[in-house]
Amino acid sequence: MSSSSAAAPRAAVRPEIQALRAVAIGCVVLYHFWPAALPAGFVGVDVFFVVSGFLITGLLLRDAERFGRVRLREFYVRRIRRILPAAMVVLTACGIATLLFVPRIEWRPFLQQVLSSALYVQNWHLARDSQIPGSADLESTPVQHFWSLSVEEQFYLLWPLLIIGAVWLAARFGRTRPAMAGAVLGAATLASFVHCVLLTAQDHNLAYFSTFARAWEFGVGGLLALVPAMAGERLRRTRALAAWVGLAAVAVAARTFTDHALFPGAIALVPVLGTAAVIWAGMPRAALSLAPVAELRPVQWFGDLSYSLYLWHWPIIMFTPYITGQPSHAPVMVLLLVLSIVVSAASKRWIEDPFRRSVPRERLRMPRARRAAVASVAAISAVVLLTSGVAGYAIEEPHGVACQRSDDRE
Repeated sequence: MSSSSAAAPRAAVRPEIQALRAVAIGCVVLYHFWPAALPAGFVGVDVFFVVSGFLITGLLLRDAERFGRVRLREFYVRRIRRILPAAMVVLTACGIATLLFVPRIEWRPFLQQVLSSALYVQNWHLARDSQIPGSADLESTPVQHFWSLSVEEQFYLLWPLLIIGAVWLAARFGRTRPAMAGAVLGAATLASFVHCVLLTAQDHNLAYFSTFARAWEFGVGGLLALVPAMAGERLRRTRALAAWVGLAAVAVAARTFTDHALFPGAIALVPVLGTAAVIWAGMPRAALSLAPVAELRPVQWFGDLSYSLYLWHWPIIMFTPYITGQPSHAPVMVLLLVLSIVVSAASKRWIEDPFRRSVPRERLRMPRARRAAVASVAAISAVVLLTSGVAGYAIEEPHGVACQRSDDRE
């Protein structure tokens, strides 16, 4: 990606983006493993949203500058290859583990949410459940964290249409594409933010899961992709300071935003703008720059691992008590964290990376054995997910059984 300009040619992965991913996954994972240490670590999801908005908007606008239009087919193929394989493997594993280790009395909500996650409507499933009278909190399931991926996928469906509209309007009225995109995307972002603030005051649970109440976070990142690159000695020092202030804003939010009734209202501006500040700042070579820390190999590695780790860590936490028959105490949680990292690294190496890497068209032909293996895995995943979903809705909910509730925000 370019340092700031959407129209710049594609470059290597930006270290500050990888660092933000590492911070985001660190917040979420610490919150899930040791919530007392980071009681508002769920703001890591907001960091992910801003980063996604910045990267996707830049990609789409570069496409429009280069080809005069947004190539939707190519865009969605890239998104599918990047997101779907690893997610489907995790969901398939969760469906099988539910049938093997979870008591039948709990199958219904678990399997229903596996299907909702596979269809990328998990956020609306949880939003609906949050409206059940007397059930303000939500039952925890191994795939509850897929709500944020559902919001992101829905963003990928709607946001390109706005950019296509902006490109058409620019041509129709003789305006530049960046200016028109700024107007269209800015209006959509502002409308979403106002909706978020009003809905949070009315129903913070619904606002938390609503795509329309969360779109502005992607929008802030998207608008940032329209900001041209900055240079200059004095500005380098300003950017270095902005990066540290932005990182501090995310850290303060993750540690102190414990009143869930206020989130994701106006206070979500703190982690969102903090993330935007780090992206805007980039990695300036100046005194007190964030670069020496952000470019550390472990930081970059965890940033690269963030998607797989996000997918795997929560199911590992959730299924372990069912397998062991007892709660996971502190020493076990440390082992589970190590296991999550190992499984995620394997998943990235053997599932995520092979599918997301671009290859020349002439090399797309796979050996017959490999094609058969990929087809078999895809068929098994489809059967397991479909069967899980049907079973989840076919099983009658036990009469008189009160589900244990918890407030697990991912």
